Amino acid sequence: LAKEKLVPVNGLHKLCKWIEDKGLRRAAVTNAPRPNAELMISSLGLSEFFEYLIIGGECERAKPYPDPYLKALKCLGVSPERAIVLE
Repeated sequence: LAKEKLVPVNGLHKLCKWIEDKGLRRAAVTNAPRPNAELMISSLGLSEFFEYLIIGGECERAKPYPDPYLKALKCLGVSPERAIVLE
């Protein structure tokens, strides 16, 4: 993974600011190994944006099973009916 090649998609930081301004809770959920996920998040300037980083491989079952998402909901104290997922 080349850190220098990671660039945010257009509108990412604007969307993040909107989410923060609305006071929405947030977690990153990924199947990437923790070191890779942390590198990607920090390289994109999102280290302070996410409250939690949920790694699929650290759950009983990784994505596509719902376990990582359910763990994120529990950490955030949010019900599935009040959550959205952006991939």
